[in-house]
Amino acid sequence: TTQFQQNVMKDEETYEIVLKKEDMTGCPDGLVEAAHQAAVDRNKADGEYVITLSRSLVEPFLTFSDRRDLREQAWRAWTRRGELDPERDNLAIATDILKLRKKQAEYHGCKTFAEYQCLDRMAKTPENVMELLENVWRRAKVCADKERKALEEFVAENGEELEGGIMPWDWRYYATKVRAAKYDFDEAALKPYLSLDKVTEAFFAVSGNLFGLRYVKRDDVELFHPDVNCYEVRDKDDKLVSIFLHDNYSRRFKGSGAWMSEYRSQTRNLPAGADEIEE
Repeated sequence: TTQFQQNVMKDEETYEIVLKKEDMTGCPDGLVEAAHQAAVDRNKADGEYVITLSRSLVEPFLTFSDRRDLREQAWRAWTRRGELDPERDNLAIATDILKLRKKQAEYHGCKTFAEYQCLDRMAKTPENVMELLENVWRRAKVCADKERKALEEFVAENGEELEGGIMPWDWRYYATKVRAAKYDFDEAALKPYLSLDKVTEAFFAVSGNLFGLRYVKRDDVELFHPDVNCYEVRDKDDKLVSIFLHDNYSRRFKGSGAWMSEYRSQTRNLPAGADEIEE
């Protein structure tokens, strides 16, 4: 699974669409600046812009770019991550993962990996999981069909003709147009009110109010990148409960998107006298 994910990340990093300023029509200033910086980081010529498959670039490009042909190019590459290079084809790896998971399940007396995974989960059985998913799917499809109809109506009202109708690479773009037309909502106009400092301050405050946590910044800790901030997380009794590494910015060779992970998971199976956190 590590190699599988690394192949996806490599495709996100190495694939690029090189554009000129006129190709960025419809894109907000923040995206244009990010695409320019991506070009600078890759030593492209002056006046060139780069869209990679990093979420911070490709998703806003699919949302705002007026160029349908470029949106299609970006979407098709995005949905083929892990198979863009023959040396990084994840199909064989996925096959091996499935075989190993089946063996793992059999070692635990289960017929399938799905059955094994559900043993200690709330759902308990794969059948319960599928029942929930099918239930959600039916309702979600109704909502998706309504949204598609709204997109199609918007396209027709504006005199546009889309070959093949609304395609996957059109969805984000026209959904944004519909929100602006129907609800006067502009995502780009909202962003200045959600600066990183303010959002960080807010989630520190919320976790403090709910759980009694406070965050102590540690500038003396050596970290793996200058962008990262380190905090001690302490409870209401000033007990150290975790170390929080706040790594917000996208960069080369880093997994894209909004995500979290842990170096060591919470456990209550420690031996008597063991330190819960090794300082």
